[in-house]
Amino acid sequence: MTERPFLGKEHKPGTAALEAVLGPTFVFFRDLTDLCDGFKREWGHTKGSGWMLKVADGKKALCYVIPLEDSFRVSMAIRESEHAALLESEDMADYVVLLASARKFSEGYSVVFDVVTRSSYDHCRRFVCRIIEARRPANWGTTRILCT
Repeated sequence: MTERPFLGKEHKPGTAALEAVLGPTFVFFRDLTDLCDGFKREWGHTKGSGWMLKVADGKKALCYVIPLEDSFRVSMAIRESEHAALLESEDMADYVVLLASARKFSEGYSVVFDVVTRSSYDHCRRFVCRIIEARRPANWGTTRILCT
């Protein structure tokens, strides 16, 4: 699962290539990008990581999505206030171990999800939804249904 199929800088991943590489997890990748519709999405390349999709509100990244063979990784840096609120939230009890073990950096706490199956995606999606709700861009208005 850890192989990064898009290491070469010469070809940014397109839909057909992503579908081929992600295999059965492509539907989850598509759902995640749809979920992040109000955020800016931009492919970037680094020598060590290859191509990854940055989802950001213009200032700070919501997450980075890294395509892998038959899976993908969602990496997030959550803010100190988000980290504290999530740890105190009863409805996020499933994430206490993840949050308690999250490494702190200057950007925030590092949280990583490996999406391989429907259940691993659902676990990731619920967390991402919670952070989206906390960071909802102003241009979304109050009527947008975020995470149903």
